[in-house]
Amino acid sequence: MGDFLLDFRIGEVRGRSAIKAASLLKFYEETKVKILERETFALVLTRVDDFDLWGPCVGSSERGPVWVALAGRIALEEQDWDNARRIEGGGGLACKFIFELYRKSGISALESLNGNYVVFIHDEGLGKFYIITDRCGMFLVYGVQSSEGTWAFCSHPDVLAAVSDENQTLDLTSLTEFLMTGRVTFPYTYYRKIRALATGSIHSFVIQNGRGAYESERQYFQFNFKVDRKRTEWEAAEGLAAAFKKAVRRRTLPLFGRPGIALSGGLDSRAVLSAAGLARDLQAFVLFDEENVESRTAMRIAEASGVPLIPIKRDPEYYGNSAEQGVRISGGTGCIMNNHFLGIRWDLIRHGIQNILTGCYCDYIFKGLALNVEKWNLRRIQKIGRFHFEFYKSCHWFPSRFREEVNARLHARFPESDTPHLSDADWLDIEQKRTFPLACEVDSAQRLIPQRVMPWYLPACDNDLVEMYLQIPSRYKLNASLFRKMLILLCDQKLCSIPDSNTGAPITASGLNEVLHRYCSAVQNKIIERFPFGLATRKSWPNWEYYIHHSRVVRSLWQRKNEAAKDLLAQIAGSDPWRKDIQEYQGKYVELFLRFWTLKLWLDQRI
Repeated sequence: MGDFLLDFRIGEVRGRSAIKAASLLKFYEETKVKILERETFALVLTRVDDFDLWGPCVGSSERGPVWVALAGRIALEEQDWDNARRIEGGGGLACKFIFELYRKSGISALESLNGNYVVFIHDEGLGKFYIITDRCGMFLVYGVQSSEGTWAFCSHPDVLAAVSDENQTLDLTSLTEFLMTGRVTFPYTYYRKIRALATGSIHSFVIQNGRGAYESERQYFQFNFKVDRKRTEWEAAEGLAAAFKKAVRRRTLPLFGRPGIALSGGLDSRAVLSAAGLARDLQAFVLFDEENVESRTAMRIAEASGVPLIPIKRDPEYYGNSAEQGVRISGGTGCIMNNHFLGIRWDLIRHGIQNILTGCYCDYIFKGLALNVEKWNLRRIQKIGRFHFEFYKSCHWFPSRFREEVNARLHARFPESDTPHLSDADWLDIEQKRTFPLACEVDSAQRLIPQRVMPWYLPACDNDLVEMYLQIPSRYKLNASLFRKMLILLCDQKLCSIPDSNTGAPITASGLNEVLHRYCSAVQNKIIERFPFGLATRKSWPNWEYYIHHSRVVRSLWQRKNEAAKDLLAQIAGSDPWRKDIQEYQGKYVELFLRFWTLKLWLDQRI
């Protein structure tokens, strides 16, 4: 989709900042850039899709001109797009719709917007400027205040640091937290003075005396759970299926161009595929190192759905070759092992895919990935366990001098960690804080990179799905129980009969049948982990241990000379990570190495 920079600083500084940001945010030649300058601010917008659809507009109200701009994408009903076409004046349809909403009902009407976006409203007659952030926190706004009290904001923290001379004011606690946990607690960044703005909020500025002064923040959305204890799991599944279908249909309308769905052999992508129905020119694509259970299952799903499938075989150095650009695009804020889609960007363009959909975040939102779970008895049934900071990805508590600061930050975010017996309400809050803002979760590189450089349209960021999320108790998410029931309602019989590549069992399998398949699949996975045959695995992604041990690109980039980066990583880790050869990073320490490697690449670009 793209990025933005909004600068309220004095004119000369603002002009230089806009030109520099436009260059830094143009990650590819075909990236489109608009620089919009007014008396009190400059706004840089970049897009990889269509400004005719998503570009800014200027409308007239009783008070005077109202200027509207958008970063990211909102999701509307087809009738809303048709109505936007009837609005007089130039500009993108999405912004014309937003303008009309604002003109008729004021700023509070924008609380109903849907999608992953940031909206900008400049009401000249009122002397106000508004920034509206999305409720899911997928499209974050980072801000920094100058010594004069003026503000600059950007969707990319590194670019904001570059235009505000904050490049060298690194937050070493945040860097250490990333190494230890794989993520950085919201609203912190890798820079001491740069913070993310509150999500689901309207941020107001007063425009006066040629300056834009920050006025207030009003949070219009909070995760207030409203679980109906009397609602059965099947009733919840019916509501979820209806919401899922609406979310996908809103994002596969013909005006967005040919949709392409990232397909795997699991449950999430077939839910998106089924919800898309008979969307025009629908295609699917699957990634693999060698044909395996995952890719063959994806082929069966595509064939059963009557959807053309693009099989894409990864080069052995697929991840290494795109790592540096991936780190530049993501800002190093997520482990680069999750840079799954950047390497096929040209493949998707070549096949005419103009609108990419993925099943990202279904695991978090509807299958309990953010819970601490234990396997209970011989049936391997999940139950909620005791709270640990480690829940999905490994944590590494090495003897860094910043360890206490990291612990203090985590305990402030999760005071539940000191409570021995947690209630159902406690676990709902823990899930929410681990999942949202979506842009801060541990696999964020997989989502942030497409969001910036591809026409990516995320169904999970839908208001109807968020409303369903607020109504579902945590226990329904265990063992993917609710999600499987939703699929039975959403998919036809052919798709339900195709086994889930993660368990080997059909969606409609009985409890005993599923347990047997789970055991069989777990044994096969253990054998491959113990005796790897090479780069390929049975799943979607490669054998990372094999890859880092055999990749010339990884070794070359890891050993590239940068004494300042090396010293800094040794300082925050408490020891020199180069004292061990790459071959010595094994098991759960493979991911720790990949986090080190991510920061090494990021520091190479900074220092």
